Amino acid sequence: MEQHTEPRTRPRVVTIAVALWWASVIISLVAAAPGIVVSMREAGGAIIGASLGLLFVLAWSAVFVWLATRMGRGSGNARLWLAIIAGLTACSEVITIATDGVGWNLVDTVCVVVAAVLSYLPRARPFFPREERRSRASEPRTIGWDPTTGERIVETPPSADRAH
Repeated sequence: MEQHTEPRTRPRVVTIAVALWWASVIISLVAAAPGIVVSMREAGGAIIGASLGLLFVLAWSAVFVWLATRMGRGSGNARLWLAIIAGLTACSEVITIATDGVGWNLVDTVCVVVAAVLSYLPRARPFFPREERRSRASEPRTIGWDPTTGERIVETPPSADRAH
């Protein structure tokens, strides 16, 4: 295994993708703010439910910021999860446009989809190194089952010190 010692520099497309994810979170929070304020005012006795809703929105936004930050540091897993979320967001937006028409949410969806596409461009790929597969110990081959005990009968590996 060779170790790469040169420092990796973040490609510009990855920086733009991270900025677009953060912009998406900000746009979502700004778009949701009026609804949250109205629900908090009208909550009355349901203030706990409205507060839990607010905490959920903030926690969900924090997950996106965290994933975007991890992607900006080179995490391939974060990049994958963000791409999955972008795909689901795009599907949801297509359904919304078909049923309700175009709204402000389209800006957020465009940011998310463009960010996901940018993170998979050829210039960005070297920034997300593939982990090498770890070799696993090979298990002995099963050649049958003992009919009385039900235990597995395995092939004995050939030994180098045996004479044939």
